[in-house]
Amino acid sequence: MRGEHCIAGASVLSFMAMVLVAFANIGQISSGALVNNIYMVELNLKAFGNGLKGAINKDPAGLYSNSLTPMGQSQGLSQYYRYGLYKSCGYNNQNQGRCNATIFGYPFEPVSQMVSDIPATSSAGNLKDQAVASIGKDAVSFKDNSWNHALSRAGSLLIFVGSCLTALAFIFGLIKHRLSFFVAALCATISAFFLMIGAAIWTSVIAKDSGILKKVKVTNGQPLGIYVNAGPSLYLTWVAFACIALSVFPYVISCCTYRK
Repeated sequence: MRGEHCIAGASVLSFMAMVLVAFANIGQISSGALVNNIYMVELNLKAFGNGLKGAINKDPAGLYSNSLTPMGQSQGLSQYYRYGLYKSCGYNNQNQGRCNATIFGYPFEPVSQMVSDIPATSSAGNLKDQAVASIGKDAVSFKDNSWNHALSRAGSLLIFVGSCLTALAFIFGLIKHRLSFFVAALCATISAFFLMIGAAIWTSVIAKDSGILKKVKVTNGQPLGIYVNAGPSLYLTWVAFACIALSVFPYVISCCTYRK
């Protein structure tokens, strides 16, 4: 195939990848309707109240927040915590949420997030200590904030760099010159590598935490009620990786065979 024919296919693939990673990047930048369902990972605590009640044999009154109070001030848990690449937001239902400050490469620290929101005192006692104790000793990776922090942050930063390179590949691919096609192919190759590694890191973190939590039981074999689920941003990143990886070959052909 000649470069004139290949460049169109490469441009379409890189454009698709660019759009996909753009959506992956905007997840949870606010709690608005456009982005509240776009996230890398969700921490589902809706059933944790029942699990904690079974663990301590008391009603954990005041465990959840009843309003959109600021996060991290011990004013109550949200039922759902959703993490994007730059921010996390807590939701008491599927639509109304509260978000924390933006951090470049926002880390996934589920236990730290929970402890910062759980009320310090309650009629049931110290809920913070009781909540951490109820998770148990077996959920090592889930309770290890430093492990989750390091890997999730690394994955997010790699995805960001891969996203930038995806955009560069598309832009250079529009310039009809063999050298620009070579640069586009190089950007697409490195982008695919970074997106793949970043998505793989996030996938491994989510899979390990989710798998461990499913094994944690409280009194009478009742589930703990904490669930970690992969979000749409992760799947968008994987599809973007496939698109940009497929664009490398036609970019290379265009670089070698294009004639004005």
